[in-house]
Amino acid sequence: MTTTADRREKGSGGITRLANGKYRAFVETTPDPGDGSRRRVSATGRTKSEALRKARDKALRPDMGMTPGGNATVAEWMDHWVDEVIEPRRAPNTTKSYRTRIRMDITPVIGAVPLDRLRPSHVRMVENRILRGDGRTGTDPRSAATARLTHSILKTALGDAMAEGLIDRNPAALTEVPETEPVEIAILTTGQAARLIALEPDTKWRLIWRLLFITGMRLGETLGITRQELIRSDGLPCLLVEWQLKEFEKDTVIPAGYRARHLGGRMWLPRPKTRKGQRLIPLPADLAADLESYMDSAGIPDDQPVFRSGRGNPICKRGNPICKDTLHHAWRRALDRAGLPHVSIHSARHTAATAFARLGVSGLARQSILGHADVGTTNAIYTHVDAGMLAGAIDGVERLIEG
Repeated sequence: MTTTADRREKGSGGITRLANGKYRAFVETTPDPGDGSRRRVSATGRTKSEALRKARDKALRPDMGMTPGGNATVAEWMDHWVDEVIEPRRAPNTTKSYRTRIRMDITPVIGAVPLDRLRPSHVRMVENRILRGDGRTGTDPRSAATARLTHSILKTALGDAMAEGLIDRNPAALTEVPETEPVEIAILTTGQAARLIALEPDTKWRLIWRLLFITGMRLGETLGITRQELIRSDGLPCLLVEWQLKEFEKDTVIPAGYRARHLGGRMWLPRPKTRKGQRLIPLPADLAADLESYMDSAGIPDDQPVFRSGRGNPICKRGNPICKDTLHHAWRRALDRAGLPHVSIHSARHTAATAFARLGVSGLARQSILGHADVGTTNAIYTHVDAGMLAGAIDGVERLIEG
C-alpha cells in the first residue's frame, strides 16, 4: 500500500499516511525482556492525533489483555500478533501483506468478537465476504486466492493464540481451506519475445528484456544486478545472484537476521527469500559482453544496481534504481511497439521456463537456473550441477530467441 511520511511528532516513533487517507502511528515501548531488542506498537486512525493516541494507549498496555482469561478481541489479538510476532521475524513485504489482509478482510467482519468466543462460523463469514462481496459496504467480490491467503493468516494467528493459552482450539483449523482454480498465465512465445527485443530502441531496456527472457530471472533480481555479481565460473561468464531490488515503506522494520542493504529512500537490496534463490546463472558470451559494456558505460559503483532511471522519467527520480512502476510502464510500451498482447512482465519467466522444457533441459537444471526452492526428489538434493551443464540450457534459449 502506498504511503507518504509526515513530520514526526514529539513522543512518537513516526506517523505515516496510508493510501486510504488514514494514518498509522508507531510508538516505541519497553525493550524485549528476553534480548533487549527494540519493540514498538502501531495503530491507525482517521487523523494523526487519533492514530498517535491509540498507539500510545497500546504502548501503555502492551499485552493488550493477552493472558489466559483476558478479554482481548480478535482485532486486538491480530494487531498484537502482527506487531510482536510477525514484524520482528518476517520479510517486510510479508508483514505489509498481512496488515492489509487483516485491515481489509478480518477486522471489519470479526474484529469485535471476543477472541475466546471465536467459532468456525466466524471464519466462514470472513471467507464469504471475500468471495461474495458486501453490498452494504460496497465491497466487491475478490478471488479465491485472496480468501485462501486470508484463511492462512487467520489460521496461523489463531495457532499462536493457542500456544499462548488464550484459546483452547483453532477455529480456522476446523474449516476447509478455500479452493483455488489454477490460473492460466498468458505468455509470449520465443518468437514474440524476439520481436519485442528486436524492436526495443533503448539499450538499457533491451538488455533487461534479454535477461528476463533468456535467464528467467525474477524482476527484483534483474533490477538489482550489481557489477560484483558478474563473475566467471569454470571459465564461463555467469551471474551470481545474491540480491534483489525491493521497495519498502519508509518506517519498515528490518527483522533481525534479515540481510538487506539500504540504498536510500524506499529502495533496498535484500537477499533472495530462499537459499535456492542465491544461485549461479551462466550467461551467453554476447549477453555477458553487452552487460559488461553497459556496466562500464554506466559508471555505477560495483556494489550498486547498474540499471538506473533515465532522463525525463516521469515516475522515478533520475539516477535512482528503477522502481516497479517505471518498469511496467516501459514493458507496456515495448508490447505496444511490437504489436503484442498485454501479458504480465512476470510471464517472461514462464517463457524462459517453457523454452527450457522444450529444449529437454532436466528438471534439476531448470530448478537450479530459476531458483525454485522446492527440491522434490532425493536426486535433486544430492546431485551437483556444474556451470557447463547449465550453460548449455541458457545458450539453447538464447538461440531460440535471438537466432
